[in-house]
Amino acid sequence: MNHILIDNKIVLSGCLIINDKKEILLLFRKDHKHYETPGGKVEASECLDPNNPSIDELRKTAEREVFEELGNNIRISKPEYFGKVEFVVPDGRKAFANKFITKIISGEPIVAEPDIFEKFDYLQINKLQDYPISPDLRLFLKKYKLV
Repeated sequence: MNHILIDNKIVLSGCLIINDKKEILLLFRKDHKHYETPGGKVEASECLDPNNPSIDELRKTAEREVFEELGNNIRISKPEYFGKVEFVVPDGRKAFANKFITKIISGEPIVAEPDIFEKFDYLQINKLQDYPISPDLRLFLKKYKLV
């Protein structure tokens, strides 16, 4: 697949999956040794105009990634746009991370990509700074004062 770049930056889209206990579901990524939200690269085939993806196109990518990473046996509420940050991924490339807020309304998540992710955990939002978290999530915490 061919992912999109804007200003030579990778465009990512993912979900902040929050439960009623104010915990967020995060996946622990093996290679980077940190927790991150379910999400991934926006593909050119998902956008009418790859230079300007719409919120709805970004939402569809975020939903696709949730199901790819947490399994098709879950159902989520309609993801609502939360915000965007610019950051540097661990391999040095620049990226935009778009995030949506949602919750699981039925089913149980699984680690559907065990070659990439070791586990998932629900972590207290107000204690995320105590864990190794992805650079984009750290920026979201700071920018949107989540902790």
